[in-house]
Amino acid sequence: MKRGQKTMMGLLSLTLGLVLVAPPAKAEPAVTITPSSVTVVGTQCPVFFNCPPVKRHLLVQTNQAIANLKILSLDLNRADGATVLPATAIRPILTATSVQLNQPLTVPVQFDLSVAHSGEFSGVLLAIYPDGQLTVPVIVRVKDHWLWPLLILLLGVGVGIGVSAYRTEGRNRDEIVVQVGRIRTQIKADPELAKSFQVKIDGYLIEVETALTNKRWEQAQQAVAQAQTIWDKWRKGREDWLALIKSLASLGNSLENLNNPDAPYVQTVRIQLENIERQVADKESPQQLSEDLINLRQQLVRYLQGQAKVNQFDTLRNELTELAQEEDKSLRRISKSLQQELDSLSPTDPEAFKTWQQKVEDEIDRIDQTIKQQAGNERARGQLLITARDFDDTSPSKFPDQVPDARPLQLNPVQAARNLIVFNWIGYAIAVALLAGVGFRQLYVQQPTFGAYGWSDYFALLAWGFGAEATRDAVTKVVRDWKLPGLN
Repeated sequence: MKRGQKTMMGLLSLTLGLVLVAPPAKAEPAVTITPSSVTVVGTQCPVFFNCPPVKRHLLVQTNQAIANLKILSLDLNRADGATVLPATAIRPILTATSVQLNQPLTVPVQFDLSVAHSGEFSGVLLAIYPDGQLTVPVIVRVKDHWLWPLLILLLGVGVGIGVSAYRTEGRNRDEIVVQVGRIRTQIKADPELAKSFQVKIDGYLIEVETALTNKRWEQAQQAVAQAQTIWDKWRKGREDWLALIKSLASLGNSLENLNNPDAPYVQTVRIQLENIERQVADKESPQQLSEDLINLRQQLVRYLQGQAKVNQFDTLRNELTELAQEEDKSLRRISKSLQQELDSLSPTDPEAFKTWQQKVEDEIDRIDQTIKQQAGNERARGQLLITARDFDDTSPSKFPDQVPDARPLQLNPVQAARNLIVFNWIGYAIAVALLAGVGFRQLYVQQPTFGAYGWSDYFALLAWGFGAEATRDAVTKVVRDWKLPGLN
């Protein structure tokens, strides 16, 4: 028992001696790096822009001096694993390799984003020192440079504006121009097209050109539709139109061959003839023109019949053998009066012509009786006391000249046109700036990894720009259709 106790006492004494003799253990230094993680958000930099690298700073602290400090950069992997940000693009700059107590070391870290693809990259920076190592988590979010996204967005807005402008103006104009070209081609293929139809169609086509110049699309569409209606009317009854126009020309020649073309009756008929000639294309059908020409021919026939009656009266008057001078003058005055009454009749009043015709018949009957009474005396004497005589007729007065059209006040449109151009360009510039600005902020500025999905991000910008302009144009049209004061 006593022996065991002595043994235990010896072991305790030996252990205590070893502890007192052994040197104290060396404490491990405590190294900290601030911040504990690094996050970098930036944009790609094209080579031709020569952008400076993005910098972050690390603060290295320790509770005792350390030497041979190293900070190593490693490849950062993108979230989808498709690419990496190479270690060479991350450059820690150590100004010293040792850190003293209470003397923190600032370490700049440069990130060269010109070689980076768009996306979010993650990894670590490795800090190594003789007694250990530390890791600093690193996250780098890179998006494409602003230039190409802005250009794509502007392209989308521009395409939208172009499509809206074409839909509003260009398409209507092109459709109308195509219709005008089709009508002109068909007209050229028909050399027998009547002048009245030609003039009417040309008038409508001129109206179309004027309306297109002034961007009055509905008026231009109506004018081209009217021109097409006139052309279709001609083609539908072409043979009948040609025959009736030939008859119209024949009536005109008959008027020109009259002995007294300046008579009021003849002038009235001529005016009707000219009106019919100008209005041929306005007739609903060849039948309507035929009715007008038949009526006009009847007016001309009545005049020719009346002229024949006056000539018959003059012939009978010249056959009288024994007339006193006063009786001869009286018959001449009657003849002249009959002629003037005929010339003054209204062609559209057949009842007045019948009354005049009856009057002439009565005068002819009276002079015929006189001739019969004097026939025996003339044969006995074997000579005529009165020979055929002519007299000068008084020419009817001509219509007064037409009143000339007054010239409208001509305004100088140069300044007004310049103001419209400036206003339109300013309006488009404001629309592009606002639409592009909103889209650029939503789809690019607020997306730290824009471009990581390649063309899909750019197509989103393009679609946004196009859709925004299309929406603006649709809303503008709806509001304009409300016809609120000040919006039209």
